[in-house]
Parts: sequence; C-alpha cells; structure tokens
Amino acid sequence: MLALSKEEQTTVQEAGDLVVELRSVSKHYGDTVAVANASLSARRGELVCLLGPSGCGKTTTLRMVAGFVEPTSGTVSINGVDMTRQPPYRRDTGMVFQSYALFPHMTVAENIAFGLENLKWARVDREKRVSEMLKLVELPHLAQRLPSQLSGGQQQRIALARALAMRPAVLLLDEPFSNLDAQLRVRMREELREVIRGVDVTTLFVTHDQEEALTMSDRIVVMNAGQIEQVGTPGEIYEAPSTSFVAKFIGWCSLLNGIVDADGVFTSGGGLRLKGHWSPGAGTAVIRPEQIKLSSDGARGTALTALVLQSHYYGGATRLLLEVNGEQLTMEDRFAFGRQPKVGDVLAIVISADDIRVIQSK
Repeated sequence: MLALSKEEQTTVQEAGDLVVELRSVSKHYGDTVAVANASLSARRGELVCLLGPSGCGKTTTLRMVAGFVEPTSGTVSINGVDMTRQPPYRRDTGMVFQSYALFPHMTVAENIAFGLENLKWARVDREKRVSEMLKLVELPHLAQRLPSQLSGGQQQRIALARALAMRPAVLLLDEPFSNLDAQLRVRMREELREVIRGVDVTTLFVTHDQEEALTMSDRIVVMNAGQIEQVGTPGEIYEAPSTSFVAKFIGWCSLLNGIVDADGVFTSGGGLRLKGHWSPGAGTAVIRPEQIKLSSDGARGTALTALVLQSHYYGGATRLLLEVNGEQLTMEDRFAFGRQPKVGDVLAIVISADDIRVIQSK
C-alpha cells in the first residue's frame, strides 16, 4: 500500500473533519433569489458566522442546514451524508431560535428534557443529562422555574442547554443575542463561546452585528444580496477584505477610488497620493480609522494636512471626519483628556502605505 504524502494526509484529515458542507446551494421564491449558488463548510468544533445585512440570505442559509427550508438546487451534507431532502428531525442538529422558543407552561428542566423524551430516553438518563446541561450553563438552581420567571440572558442559556442536550453534530444559532441589551450581549457572547468550546460542537450562527462576528468566530462568511462575498478568519475579513462591500460592512473605513501607477503610487479621484507597493491599475484604497496617525506621534508614511469636519467623542477614543486633499477620511485616536480636536482644527497626519489595502478592480 502506497504511503500518503503530508499534503495528501492533510487533505484526507480535513475532509474527515468536515461536519457541514453546502455545495452550490440556491433558494428561489418565484422570481426572487434569496440565496444564489452558495458553497461553504464547517469543520469539527469550528464556530462559523454567517454575517450580512438584513435580507442578505444568511437566515435562509441557516434554515436550509436545519431542514426548515428546502433548497431549490445544490446539496446540504452533515457528517458526509446528503441531508438535502431530509426533514429536520433526521439531521442531528440543535437550533436556538431568535425568540428562544421555550415552552411557557414547562419548567426549565422540562424544557431541556423535551427533546430527550421524544427520543425515548429513560427517565434516569434524562434527569442526568438535564443536570449536566444546567451545570454547563451555570443555572442548576433554576431547574423548577418557568421561562416567564427568567431574565433574557437566563432564557438564552436555557435555550442553548436544550439544544445541546441531545448532543447534536451541529449547533445552529439564529441571532441569539438580538433580544438582549448592549451590556448583556457582550457578556453573553463571551459565555456562549466558552460553553461551545467546552462541548466541542460545530456551530453555525447568524448575526448582522460585526463585533459579534469578529469576537466569536473562527471563520466568517460575509453575505450580500444572496451571494457569498468572502469567507475567512476575522483577521482576514477585517485586514484583507476582497471586495468594497466587505471593507465597508466590517468596521469603519474610508474607500477611495483611484489608479496605481507603474511606480506603485496610488492617486485617488480627488488627487490624494499615497506611495506604496501596489500593483498597477485601477483600484479602491481601504483606509481604516486607526491607520491614520498624528505626525507628532512619530509615525512614518505620507505626511498630509487635514481639516477637521466633524469630531465625535466616545469616551475611550475620538472619531474625526477629515478633509484631506479633496477627500474625506475617518480617523480614530485616543487623544489626551481635554485635547480632543474641534471642528475647524488643522492636523498634521501620517498615513503609512504598509497598512493600506488596495482592492484591484476586476
């Protein structure tokens, strides 16, 4: 028997680790295309986020994995088995809905045990599993309460415990934090990620919140108008966006259309010039607010003069809208207390070409 090369061994291992795989999946509602030719995968234990604006197709994609929506074309596989036409109860998935969907007349323990009863688990095994799940989400003292007696964060954790109770191959989360206030959202996403890591379950979750996607995900699938724009790690999505839509949707940025000459100098339509090492041709420069520095900070790069058009103080930082050589750029910095720039101020700034990405026009 021939031995496999390291590259072949890696390929086989990665294929064996695939838990969810969508191949060229589309969903049409009459003449409306909700999802168009989407292909994506999730490996064992991986947390993958479907991110995009409302109506981009992310929830439809999640529901096709769950089995609540049947694709018009393409295939959905779980653990290597084609599940495209199988009903939800055959798919080995657990889902946490946006509304949590807890049964109001059942106690917390009964809610968690509901799926196990349907699978005919013995009573002693059900009680043991419920106890394990309550400990996992750190709510064992709430076993006999009704959902109406729980806070929003507690309901979210019970919905998660119910989904995980049956040890699903895939956990599906649809906007799991949308019903929580801002501070609780931050705390709950940290707790949720820790719980998911603890059980090593493959997870797909839907959100339109960029911060949630960046802080929770192993990989992000950015969707727009039913299409997948880019798939990558949070760092790749933020630092190396492949399209102008991805650059604009993920965080703040300034997009400048222009031309790169043979010497690698980018000139925007308004006349702003940045010397770099980009390939010649038309393109769009992506400049993040934190990539613009004050020249007094000793930063190196292209020195420019900027007029402050707007100044917004956020406590930890100040965000400025600047006019620079006929272009408008957004800058963010942690100015010293009492030294926040005001509208009309003139600043000496520096932009380093090493930090700037130019998306080449196709």
